[in-house]
Amino acid sequence: MRSGLLFTALLALVCIARPAAASPENPVTTAELVAAVKSTYQNVSSVRADFTQTVTNPAMGVNDRQRGKISIEKPRKIRVDLGVPLQSSVVSDGRTLWIYSVAQKQVVETPEVAGAGSDVGVLLDDLARMDELYEVTLVDDKPPKPTHTVKLVPRAKGNFKSIQLTLSRQKYVLQEVVLVDQLDNVTTMNFMNLRMNGDVPDSEFVFTAPSGVTVIKPGAL
Repeated sequence: MRSGLLFTALLALVCIARPAAASPENPVTTAELVAAVKSTYQNVSSVRADFTQTVTNPAMGVNDRQRGKISIEKPRKIRVDLGVPLQSSVVSDGRTLWIYSVAQKQVVETPEVAGAGSDVGVLLDDLARMDELYEVTLVDDKPPKPTHTVKLVPRAKGNFKSIQLTLSRQKYVLQEVVLVDQLDNVTTMNFMNLRMNGDVPDSEFVFTAPSGVTVIKPGAL
């Protein structure tokens, strides 16, 4: 779940008539929305949330629905636990990446590298750098909704063709992420109980293999 993220703001057409001054809750252009989101997230050091995830295959339709939890702390610490009961985990302390499969009873442990790990984790970590990482367009919701929706297209080719974000209008709280991969599979994540700048223990970003689980390290694959 992780790709490089780059984006540049595309200005919307401006009416000949002078527009009303944009407020953080009512940006007039894509650039103003980007500026508001960057301002909101540049001082965010941690994010925790619950989520539901749906994966849709273009040939087979919806084939997977799950719930999970995500924790992120800058720089580059992440934990994603997927499934109730737990089915898999992706954990990184910024130096080591663990990918755990309950069904296979194994965890793959590798050095963390830029561009590996969790795309969603990078996305939440890097909202303050949107204009460096993506091309972005503001989606016109009809009928109007109490949210902002933007479509992001990574400048550097990676795992995903596009990413769509839905954020609340007043505080820019992330509500939904829609990821389209290179095979046109669509992953939709709806976030609930999102908390920013709370205390997250360091132990949450270190994975300890349960008894009976095989640990596979570099060179063993």
